[in-house]
Amino acid sequence: MKSEINARQELVQMRALLTTARELLQADDTQVVLELVGSTIAELSGAEAALLAVCGDDEEIVSIDRHGKPHPASPDHVWYPAAAEVLAPRSGMADNAMAARPAARRLGQHLLAVTVPAHNAVAALVAGWHGEATEAEWAQRTRTLSAVLELAAAALSKLQSRSSLEQLVYSQYAQMADTAQAHTEELARRDVVEGEMRRLCLVDVLTGLNNRRGFFLHAEQSFKLAQRRHARSAVIFADIDGLKLVNDELGHEVGDNLIRDAAAVFRESFRDADVIARMGGDEFVAYTLDDAQPLVILERLRANLHAFNLMQERPYRVEISTGIVQCDPAADQNLRNYVLLADQRMYAHKRSRLH
Repeated sequence: MKSEINARQELVQMRALLTTARELLQADDTQVVLELVGSTIAELSGAEAALLAVCGDDEEIVSIDRHGKPHPASPDHVWYPAAAEVLAPRSGMADNAMAARPAARRLGQHLLAVTVPAHNAVAALVAGWHGEATEAEWAQRTRTLSAVLELAAAALSKLQSRSSLEQLVYSQYAQMADTAQAHTEELARRDVVEGEMRRLCLVDVLTGLNNRRGFFLHAEQSFKLAQRRHARSAVIFADIDGLKLVNDELGHEVGDNLIRDAAAVFRESFRDADVIARMGGDEFVAYTLDDAQPLVILERLRANLHAFNLMQERPYRVEISTGIVQCDPAADQNLRNYVLLADQRMYAHKRSRLH
């Protein structure tokens, strides 16, 4: 009868341990693991108190009260020396010495210490009871606590490994993010440098207009679009009158001011969509789209020049000679040919004005 009762009790404990094992496998937090372990110890062993110590990168020391509630503990705990004594040292002990160490040990009349694994233990559990107990009861307590400790060590090890993996992944992600950020910053710096180099290659420094290269780069695109759409467009070539005389009599610095003033008036006479450039020296060119009456632009240019000379006090007058050519979308001519033709008409216009 007694053996039948013991068998039933062992079956109940086995089922409880299996339930604990299943819940521990599903646990994803250290505190949850410790609460499951504590409640199992209190329920199955009836211990008045216990102390769990697990070795690792960060040693885990937890005290468990009679209700199975875990509490943070430290090496100052009164039972910690007992736990430290049964834990195998990490080095300095021969294999045969470790093999001789018992996995469970009675400490006095009321304490029991168990360790896992049996050799080179990494976890220890010390539990205490009030009153006397039979050898059979001590044996049952040993089996119960050993099983619980194995489950606890396995669950905590799993969480520690996952945490280490997460830290590694986070560290690698942070490193990759830093590398990506540095790469992004380097690309942005290169974009700025390349943009500045491109600007210097395409922009006239003195006036801020396109230079010759910038003009043909941008105007060619508009010209090809006009050709495909059979749209009207025109090229206007301009030259500053009297620049050499200003340079000779007033100096090149004043001559540069004359070039800047002429460029400003020339730019104001066109729309934002038009491509305007300084071709070099005292020459300017513009390409304008959809202009059925390009002479209107010349009238606007003359009006702007007249207004500028009236309003601005300069030691010179800004005068510009111009030549204009309408681009025929049906003709087999390229943009450079139209620019050359506009240049020729500009010089014809200048000669007629000087004579």
